Amino acid sequence: MPFALWTLLSLVAYVGGLVILVWVTPHLLVRSFDEGLFMGIAAADIFGGMLAFGAVTITFGIFSGNFGSRVLDFFLLIGILIAGGRMSIRSFRSRHYSGTSVSSCVVAGSYGVFLALAALFYLVMLFVPSS
Repeated sequence: MPFALWTLLSLVAYVGGLVILVWVTPHLLVRSFDEGLFMGIAAADIFGGMLAFGAVTITFGIFSGNFGSRVLDFFLLIGILIAGGRMSIRSFRSRHYSGTSVSSCVVAGSYGVFLALAALFYLVMLFVPSS
């Protein structure tokens, strides 16, 4: 397939992954972490993260890490960093509202923090020269 089509498909996967992350995470907060539905929603949340990071990987791999793909991946990772940070802040603050499970808030907030830290790590590694 041409590189432009791969890039377009990866950008569609990126947007879909971020949409899944933003829409699905609030549903985790009202469930207890030992419910079966919580596990299904968490699996969808993880799938959204995989789609978002997969787009970064595909564009970096297709263009062999040249400068243009690194700039595109930089902006994609910034979007993941913002979405993960926003998701974790929303999860940790929602403990004060009624109807939320404290343990589920901690689990969802921790996932957002780890997602943001992974994006931050890859932002740093994006511009470190390989040896």
